[in-house]
Amino acid sequence: MRLASALFALAWMALLAGCGYPGEPKPPTLEIPTRVTDLRAAEYGGNILVEFTLPALTTEGLALTKVRSVELRVSTGAASQNVNLKAAAGPGPIHDQIGAGEWIGKDVVLTVRATGPKGKTSEWSNAVPLSVGVPLGVPANLVAENVAEGVRLRWQGPEPRYRVFRSLADQTPDRLAESDQPEYVDKTTNYGYMYKYFVQAITADDLRQSEISEVVAITPRDDFPPAVPGGLSAVAGVSTIELAWERNIEDDFRGYNVYRSTESAVFEKVAALIEAPAYSDRQVEASKRYRYTVSSVDQAGNESARTEAVEVTAQ
Repeated sequence: MRLASALFALAWMALLAGCGYPGEPKPPTLEIPTRVTDLRAAEYGGNILVEFTLPALTTEGLALTKVRSVELRVSTGAASQNVNLKAAAGPGPIHDQIGAGEWIGKDVVLTVRATGPKGKTSEWSNAVPLSVGVPLGVPANLVAENVAEGVRLRWQGPEPRYRVFRSLADQTPDRLAESDQPEYVDKTTNYGYMYKYFVQAITADDLRQSEISEVVAITPRDDFPPAVPGGLSAVAGVSTIELAWERNIEDDFRGYNVYRSTESAVFEKVAALIEAPAYSDRQVEASKRYRYTVSSVDQAGNESARTEAVEVTAQ
């Protein structure tokens, strides 16, 4: 009988080993979200804007698949108020806003926390102080002008500082520049491309921002002639009159046009789009009086005004 019992015990142990007996049961996971550490906040128009990232792991080092809710706590001294933010499907960037009305004129401290799938909440995030003020005025009457330097923007607004945004056609807009005046010249444009602009008022610390202005679009054109050539001089030689002037330095320079008048006649073009800042006029008659003037032309065909005329008598 004892032998049979012993054989049964050995068979039972072998059976357990073959079935992969798991050992002691593990406690269930709590799935508590990890604490948010990158909360940022700013006043945007009449709202408080918050941005942060929900971590991808639980406090147990497991993947956080979803959250039940996200709370924003707004504290003013001893009092605090919790506000539910928009539902988040899972870990990742969160952007949301709440009305700022009841906190205008107050200093507040903001924190957030998330509730995991089993109802367990994370620790409160890093604390962000914010002074909530009267909403900044929205820049008005934004105008974009085609100027030789690029695109000049002008708008109306009493605020201390502004941020300018630009997009190429319908692409995502980027921050372009900041200005402490209600105007800005964008010198980085290219002719023939459509640009869209809008402007936002900001404070020096960037913690208060107005809503954005209306959007204006403009396609810069090259309507601007090069500079008038300088220093034109004329010297009479043997059966020739030699002209010389200062070279133009524009990037899109193409050439010079030379005009001549015999005695007091109307000026006529005698040379077109020459590249050198000099010209020899060999079609002259001795003892006749000639007058000359020169203009410059760019790659788009824009012609400058002409120089002051110089006068010389052929030998």
